[in-house]
Amino acid sequence: MPNNNQTFPASNPKIEVIGVIGGLIGNGALEIQTRLYRCLDEGRCYQIIDLEQANKIDGLGITILENFVSRGLQIRLINVKPEIQGMIRMAKKESLFQIIYNEKDWTKAASLFEKDISERPVTSGDGVLKKRHHARVNTFFPTEFKFQRNHGLTTGRAHILNLGEGGVLVSQIVTINKNTEEMIPCQGMIEREIYDLKFKLNGDSTSITTQGKCVREFMIEESLCAGIRFDDISHHQKKIVRSFVDAHK
Repeated sequence: MPNNNQTFPASNPKIEVIGVIGGLIGNGALEIQTRLYRCLDEGRCYQIIDLEQANKIDGLGITILENFVSRGLQIRLINVKPEIQGMIRMAKKESLFQIIYNEKDWTKAASLFEKDISERPVTSGDGVLKKRHHARVNTFFPTEFKFQRNHGLTTGRAHILNLGEGGVLVSQIVTINKNTEEMIPCQGMIEREIYDLKFKLNGDSTSITTQGKCVREFMIEESLCAGIRFDDISHHQKKIVRSFVDAHK
């Protein structure tokens, strides 16, 4: 779990520090992702992530860092323990070492960050942030859907962790045995077409049904999570989702 943001009164630009407790893994990594997306959406693009109280990083945490760096967010890591650096090396993501400062003090790290920014050559595209097309809100309600597997359609169930006009992030995915109704942990859905994805918004009797595609997946502990992009959602249902998101921002 991350602690509250700490903001430094850096002269220009504004630099913020996020402290992480525990590790950049699982749900903790997802919370950091939510926070960084908020920074991205609001144009707060200079972030120091302090890992002094973090002991672990997993594939999800590494992917999240890479994603935000590729979107134009300026990130620096401080207090990175040898075991975390070892995991980065094992994942062959040496490019992340370029954003690590060998500096423990927040104020000194902020000064280094300001110096980096002022001395960096300006190139075309600098300062352009690749924001999400649609805002998202955190949720937790059930969904059911179908996807192609073993030459037939398989029924899946999950919980929606966040939702936007463009898609959902689901967790705790299981498949349903047609004959016994037994629920079995899902083994993988990446790149599969998703059919008849159904869910009801909290407090709303209207059922949303749409089609989509699984565009990413990862594990949180023993649970499969997946990002599903909506590919065929009606204008009417999109308005319903948009209204829900706007009401819960």
